[in-house]
Amino acid sequence: MLMNPDLANQKSRSLSTTKGSFNDELLWSNFKTGNELALSMLYKKHVHPLYSYGMHTCHNHDMVMDCLQDLFFKLWNKREAIASVHSVKSYLFKSFRRLLIHQITENRKHSVSLDEQKVFEFTPSIESVLIEDEILAEQTIRLKNCVQSLTKGQREVIYLKFYNELSYQEIAEITELQIDSVYNLVSKTIELLRKKLQVAKPYIPLP
Repeated sequence: MLMNPDLANQKSRSLSTTKGSFNDELLWSNFKTGNELALSMLYKKHVHPLYSYGMHTCHNHDMVMDCLQDLFFKLWNKREAIASVHSVKSYLFKSFRRLLIHQITENRKHSVSLDEQKVFEFTPSIESVLIEDEILAEQTIRLKNCVQSLTKGQREVIYLKFYNELSYQEIAEITELQIDSVYNLVSKTIELLRKKLQVAKPYIPLP
């Protein structure tokens, strides 16, 4: 049944913050009570970073979209049983990651394995986060090559940290690593990239 536009606008305004942005915790709370609009708003807010994360993982558009649809379908059906979460963003990433890994395992003939070199390739947008615009194009190419020489785990934490701006705690929850391990992994990976590139430290953001 379609929602009355005036009612939808009224509910949308009730879910927004004073700054005009939508608060994840408020949306989540309303979604759990059966508010379809809140779920739709959560989807619109997070679908693009989730899609990008999925495509960096398996390079399979159909699989990523199937997992995204499955994620939000399951959220809706299990909304009453889902416990409260302290970070909606990390919960969505963690749940999506599990679905995607399961789907990859079930469809190895149609996807790229998580262990293969192409997992977590980086687009120029993540490179622009790691190095400033004034660095020469040659160094950008070198960075991309260096990133692809990292291990799967190193590429994943760098992608989550600098592309999606997740906290160390959120990355730990998503990857199911101890937070100390995440700190060490990110720090060592950045230092490794610095050494490979021989770029002065100010060009690489510190953890």
